[in-house]
Amino acid sequence: MQYAEMKRIEKGLVFKTVGGVMVRTTGVTTYIPSHEKYAHEVEVIEGEGEGYRYLHNLDKAELMTGYAAAA
Repeated sequence: MQYAEMKRIEKGLVFKTVGGVMVRTTGVTTYIPSHEKYAHEVEVIEGEGEGYRYLHNLDKAELMTGYAAAA
């Protein structure tokens, strides 16, 4: 999926990053004009850094369908 081209993303989707970090979307999206792409805010939901929020290019992460994470 082309998440970097999406102006909005649903809150609460769970992804696993390339580094193995489990994150959940917050529903906040930012346009990065220098790259002409959108980055979506995510929150770390497991392990070290839990609760930390940052912008992420979700095209570089795996959507975890059926993952039960409390929103």
